[in-house]
Amino acid sequence: MCGVLGAVDLPIDEAALLLLRHRGPDGQGFEAIRCAGRTVWLAHARLSILDLSPAGHQPMQSRDGRWWMVFNGEIYNHRELRKELTGPFRGHSDTETLVELIAVQGVESVLPRLNGMFAFAALDTLTGKLHLARDPFGIKPLYFFNSDQKLVFASEVRAIKAALQAGGLPALGLDHSALQQFLTLRYTPSPLTLWQGVQRLAPGHVLSVNLATAASSQRCFAPATNERFSGTLEDAIAAYQGKLAQAVERQLLSDVPVGILLSGGIDSALVAAMAKDAGVEVPCFTVGFGGGHWECEIENAIYTASVLGFPLNKVLISPEQLKSVLPSIVRSIEEPLGTTSVMPMWELVKRAREDVTVVLTGQGTDEPWGGYYRYQVELLRNIMGMPALWRVAGAMLSPWKGKPEALERGLRSLSEAQPAEQMIEAACLFTAAERESLTGLPGDGGASGQLQQWLQWLSPTLALSGAERMMRMDTRMNLADDLLLYADKISMASSLEMRVPMLDIELVQFVESLPIEYRLRWGKGKIVHKAMAERYLPADIVHRPKKGFQVPFGAWSRNEWRGWLEPLLLDGLNGLLHREGVERIWRQHLVCKPDRSRQIFALMMLALWYQEYFFGSGEADAKD
Repeated sequence: MCGVLGAVDLPIDEAALLLLRHRGPDGQGFEAIRCAGRTVWLAHARLSILDLSPAGHQPMQSRDGRWWMVFNGEIYNHRELRKELTGPFRGHSDTETLVELIAVQGVESVLPRLNGMFAFAALDTLTGKLHLARDPFGIKPLYFFNSDQKLVFASEVRAIKAALQAGGLPALGLDHSALQQFLTLRYTPSPLTLWQGVQRLAPGHVLSVNLATAASSQRCFAPATNERFSGTLEDAIAAYQGKLAQAVERQLLSDVPVGILLSGGIDSALVAAMAKDAGVEVPCFTVGFGGGHWECEIENAIYTASVLGFPLNKVLISPEQLKSVLPSIVRSIEEPLGTTSVMPMWELVKRAREDVTVVLTGQGTDEPWGGYYRYQVELLRNIMGMPALWRVAGAMLSPWKGKPEALERGLRSLSEAQPAEQMIEAACLFTAAERESLTGLPGDGGASGQLQQWLQWLSPTLALSGAERMMRMDTRMNLADDLLLYADKISMASSLEMRVPMLDIELVQFVESLPIEYRLRWGKGKIVHKAMAERYLPADIVHRPKKGFQVPFGAWSRNEWRGWLEPLLLDGLNGLLHREGVERIWRQHLVCKPDRSRQIFALMMLALWYQEYFFGSGEADAKD
């Protein structure tokens, strides 16, 4: 796990790379390469995981001298791929396997065969082409600025900003279309970011730049699964057991200590159980808020660890402690995200890094397996798919101010006829009317267009139900550009590599091939997943009510945090959002009519981000 940085005709200095040192404290490297009449700068900050020797140093050149590479991530099947090469090899790093495989077979051939998490740049000095690639689920982020024949790319925005500033380019402004997308989805889907001109490469995509002409193109190298499992339910359970066991075993590969982030739920418990079954005993780490909060998962994690016989390290956090680190969290994730679990994750990874350099998590299970309420709503559409009827139901319930927000979103989703609009309403942060009251702008800023592109990606596949379609879309959007994005940024802020075996590429291809009834039925989700888990875990762990790594933010925001949060929201967003729109939502939240915890947390993160980067700077006035 590392930090990558590069540019074309824009020199990179040590100051820019130093900004990525937290991603790679074990070594740094620079190369300036003349190619197609231009200078390509490649830089790398290394966190040594596989092959701790100098043989893993980057930037790395292929033996034949044609290719240069900077790489971030892990290729879990690199040992199998290395068997196709003749050697000799300098070491046993996956980066060396990748650069030599590309030298023999080419980028286009190699990318679809990689099983791992990655973001890399590969320079072909023979053809004068630079390729940037991001893994199929976007576990590793890759940002780039490509304008006026200036190209800069990096693992984090801060390094791009530094390189542009050193090159005399104007400061980055705020992208108001991206802001509208954030207020719609609670994150900004790739390729936009809230930084004007900075794009995030979409999951499973490669950007290729012809250095001689400066022409660039993007394409998706990870096609949608187009197969359907035809076995029985028992066949599916057995096959899933074998594939998940292989995935966990692959991702335990490391030359440094490994641990597990253990919540109170089934997913991380199953990862831990399979690690034990593979003969590996690892320390576990959990976080919570103490007694009196139903969201606290420490007691459940203690029970799971005792069943498995693994040592458990507990982190207990208070609202004041979390409030004090919020500025650091905002600086680390670089983009406002509306997911409350960013807060406990910050403290959890810091504690884990004291003992290990790599952790496995259970993240990435709910989307392919149907673990969210909105997928249940889609089953209703199959039973009674009449949008007009659901609009009437929503209108009848509209006076009920105490109705759960998930129910309200579900009714709005069922009222829509088009898939993109259904998905927006199922997960949206603010309604269209609320967004306009906050920004004065109509529309979603292009969020529906991003959804439509992924829908087109799905079109060649087998006929999919609405729930399957939504699950596949969430796996490539919500998961990649929200949950996995903050997991990467926060873990790497502590120089910790976080792995997600549930998103092993071969494993997800299998899961997505299963009939929907093997994954999701009315009132039930993760069907095969849970049935298989019962072979490893007691039933009271497997069927424990889901808490979802939540935080008692609603209670804190109305009590302990109110004194500082209220002025932050009402004053700190001035110049970005309309005060009266923010105040209306805040007043609703204070009396729980309805509960607006999701919205208030997202506005809090936006306000902290705005103050950190734009407040009083004038940069936010930049137009699209």
